[in-house]
Amino acid sequence: MTAIAAVRKRPGMYIGNTESGDGVLYMVLELVANACDQHFAGSCSSVDIDIAANGAITVADDGPGILVRGGNGVPPVDVLLTQRSERPTADGHRPHVHLGYGGLGLVIVNALSERFELTTIRDGIEAKTVYARGEVVEPLTTVPTSRASGTRVRFCPDPLVFLHPRVPRAPLAQRLEDLSFLLPQLALRWHITGDNVAAGGLVARVAVNVPCALSEVASHRASLDTASGPIDVEVALAWRSMRWHANDEPVIDSFVNLERSRRNGTHVDGLIDGVAAFLGRGDRARQTSGMAAAVAVVLADVKWGNPKRDRLDSPEARVPVAEATQLALARWAEAHPDAAAELRDHKRQR
Repeated sequence: MTAIAAVRKRPGMYIGNTESGDGVLYMVLELVANACDQHFAGSCSSVDIDIAANGAITVADDGPGILVRGGNGVPPVDVLLTQRSERPTADGHRPHVHLGYGGLGLVIVNALSERFELTTIRDGIEAKTVYARGEVVEPLTTVPTSRASGTRVRFCPDPLVFLHPRVPRAPLAQRLEDLSFLLPQLALRWHITGDNVAAGGLVARVAVNVPCALSEVASHRASLDTASGPIDVEVALAWRSMRWHANDEPVIDSFVNLERSRRNGTHVDGLIDGVAAFLGRGDRARQTSGMAAAVAVVLADVKWGNPKRDRLDSPEARVPVAEATQLALARWAEAHPDAAAELRDHKRQR
């Protein structure tokens, strides 16, 4: 069995979790690590990461480029892209960096990409090649160039492998920000192109945190009358994979009149009330573990608690949010009965 076939047959052995965004994140970080290696060697001063609106990922550096035909301990490009090395790095250099799942190499990124494009410039020669799921689509071509040396990889994570083939934004930004402090002499730049994700509202906010499809998020939005005046309520919630994140602390984004608030306000209490009512009797910490949720309320008269004024204390918010949450989960359960049954069974286990 070829290396490409082996990786595609059991991707979890090489990339870890293919159900969350972790695997895609590690693919990006492996390419960044290759540039960091060259930075340690004194031959790379900048790395640019771009996430396109369609999820395509580009990592480009100004390093020395790849020896297309091989040499100095480095195999040819076609070998780098299709065969695994038995050494920590292709040429055995030290120190070397592995930011992902333990040193994936280009072959892993290539094998698990729906499309993989490599452009590299070294010694006045520009080389290009394109693969799809580890198979050659456009054979390697070379042309003379006066452009500066460097390497550019553009890849699209394979939706046949990854349940959610988009790189998770927050973890990526955190890792890159860490690197920017660790390597202050390396110009590390990243850009996430605006897309239509935010148009999905709080549903999309939760879907990005899980991650999951928008249709898998329970949600409800309503405007209700209370004794203290009207209140607008929007809730969205979903649970991460019970296999991987069942015991994770809940992530709850909460907002009052467009301002972010602390999670222990009355609107968050109402959200948890609604979850408890849907799941039945049980420990609330267990019921909300692994949950990602967002709740936003707009009130005519806001009662803030504590000196920081960042916790909602308006009692009239609790019941409407609880009702909205119950309705959201009831509708979600009708549309996804198997997932709802699995969630209830899991939360009732001791």
